[in-house]
Amino acid sequence: MTIGEALKQVRLQAGLTQKQMTSGLITESFYSKVERGVHSIDAETLIELLSAHHIDVIQFFQLITYQKSRAEPNFNLIDKITYAQNKKDLKALDKIASEISNGGGKNNFYLQYRLQNAYAWILHSNKFVPDEMKKKVKSLILDENWNRPAYHYLSQAVIFLDLDDAYYLVNSAFKAFHKNKKQDYFTLQFVAMIAVNYLNCCYYQKASKKYTDCAVEFLYSLPLEPTIGFHRMVGAYYEALFNNDLQMQKRIAIILKKISTIEDTLNKDIAKELNL
Repeated sequence: MTIGEALKQVRLQAGLTQKQMTSGLITESFYSKVERGVHSIDAETLIELLSAHHIDVIQFFQLITYQKSRAEPNFNLIDKITYAQNKKDLKALDKIASEISNGGGKNNFYLQYRLQNAYAWILHSNKFVPDEMKKKVKSLILDENWNRPAYHYLSQAVIFLDLDDAYYLVNSAFKAFHKNKKQDYFTLQFVAMIAVNYLNCCYYQKASKKYTDCAVEFLYSLPLEPTIGFHRMVGAYYEALFNNDLQMQKRIAIILKKISTIEDTLNKDIAKELNL
């Protein structure tokens, strides 16, 4: 699968038009040619496009690297789970869960992890995640040295963790990141995702400022890269949310109104005014 083909697949999975997919980073005409394989796209712009729509960067490159390969026997099921999660379609997830329980796919830990992770993010809660799964996920994070895959894993798995555990591990990741002076673009991307996703969890768990300030401050401490600028803006939105600053929420929401990350958290009056 080419980069263009993979972009088209994830775009359709997210329910986006080509114009929406560009996020103002490139022209619609250029993007269309990338999908068709006429033009190539540089790595930095590609990552910015994926990040703008919270598309998993690692999974995107896996589409190119091992489309339906033997390395992942559940490729099609995981693809369906990702699509259902992006569309917030619980009925579709229920059908996939039924398919798995009836012998569909190779029922291994990673498949169950992806399924439970999708449920948790759609429901904004870990209360339906089996305790055994929570313990396993926590143990995997605690056993990891902080590196790029570990940062990425925590950014997706933070929804499984209870608030105190999440607070401890997120701060541990932040400290490790600042301690290591040599960081690449992917690592910067993933550690910023940890902060944004953690703040989303804090919102739904009604966490106090004791829990939220660390992530907001961390986002503000990151370099002013284009993609990180987006994450910093989301961090500013959550800061306004936790401070009950409706005017700031509205200002930032106007800019981010196409980003599903914040739609579920918007004040009803602001959402109505912005037609969300």
